[in-house]
Amino acid sequence: MQESDPASVEYLGNNYASAGKGNYDIYVVFLERALSLICESGRLGYIVPHKFFNAQYGAALRDHLSSGRHVSGITHFGHQQIFEGATTYTCLLFLQKTAAPFLRFAKVDDLEAWVKSKAETVSEIPAAKLNGGDWIFAAGPTGALLEKLAKAPATLESITTRIFQGIKTSADKIYIVEERERRGNLVRVWSPERETEYWLEAALLHPLVKGGDSKRYNLSKTNRLILFPYERNDDDSVSLISASMLRDKYPKIWAYFGDNRKYLDDRESGRFRGAGWYQFGRSQALDVMPLPKIFTPDIAPSASFTYDSTGECFFTGGVAGGYGILCNDGVEPRVVLGLLNSHLLSWVVAQTATQMRGGYLSFEARFIRSLPVILPKTNGAMISLVDKMLALVPKLRVETRERERAVLANAVQTTD
Repeated sequence: MQESDPASVEYLGNNYASAGKGNYDIYVVFLERALSLICESGRLGYIVPHKFFNAQYGAALRDHLSSGRHVSGITHFGHQQIFEGATTYTCLLFLQKTAAPFLRFAKVDDLEAWVKSKAETVSEIPAAKLNGGDWIFAAGPTGALLEKLAKAPATLESITTRIFQGIKTSADKIYIVEERERRGNLVRVWSPERETEYWLEAALLHPLVKGGDSKRYNLSKTNRLILFPYERNDDDSVSLISASMLRDKYPKIWAYFGDNRKYLDDRESGRFRGAGWYQFGRSQALDVMPLPKIFTPDIAPSASFTYDSTGECFFTGGVAGGYGILCNDGVEPRVVLGLLNSHLLSWVVAQTATQMRGGYLSFEARFIRSLPVILPKTNGAMISLVDKMLALVPKLRVETRERERAVLANAVQTTD
């Protein structure tokens, strides 16, 4: 396509603010174009994905719509599914050319009831409250509570040094194996790629957790292991273990890599051929993964934060992975864990994060970094309670005897 073609990427980027930076969904351009076409007294309504409310690509459109106060109404369907046979998360968006003093925000919790009787929770939100930042709406009395919480003296981001996504190998079926047996410093594993077993040195194998392995105060370990061919340097940086060291110190792992060299060489169009051909596809989180950390799945029905106190548990990024949280010096992680697992902050995420089919919520960094935090003046009581939860919940999850489960469940509920 030529730049003069109105459908070309170059043309859209040069002529529409909503398409000016990075990747974007094409519907944002349709919204901007439609608004430019209506007359001064004109109004329009579209059914569109509500992802642009808090997606990075939606920032330019949010700024454009809010600066002119063009938004007159939103009917938000949350995770309700409107179109049969397609999973989409939508809203009705109403815009007008002239500045609107406020917008009517309606939240639909029951689609059938809304179709039959227009059952919805409605609030009027001053247009001046909208800007290019994330759009967070709450209908009814919840709006006032969210506003109050937004005035908390700190956010999760302000008390942490890093909120990071998991590692990305670009070859999970090579690096992720299943443990079958341990003997001394060796582990017998099953390779899904080779469909055979190998004995590998245990020192470079770490427990791998998925998002579903994390529940409130409990991180379940499975037989999944991840092969991590990196070492920590004196300055706390992490570097790929040299080929010569792998051959000398970890000969079984080196032989395993050799069996998979063609796959590792060919990934991403041969990008890693040559020295370092056995490295991960991305360098993100390599330095912080082996550290003690709070962990959350990226998707969960409610708050499911837990604590890896040793740093031994690794996790991947993307769907079914999660995020790690490192606290500032002087901020006790167990106190933060207790706050994040509170019903109040779980409710805040439900009001502000992307909701998915079945009521699942996104706990991505962009949604949890702004959670309000009020740290206690003293940590003792909170640490004691969190330690108790960290001890009780794992016991409850594995206990099978009915009477003992009832006793543990009561203790968990009381402590919680």
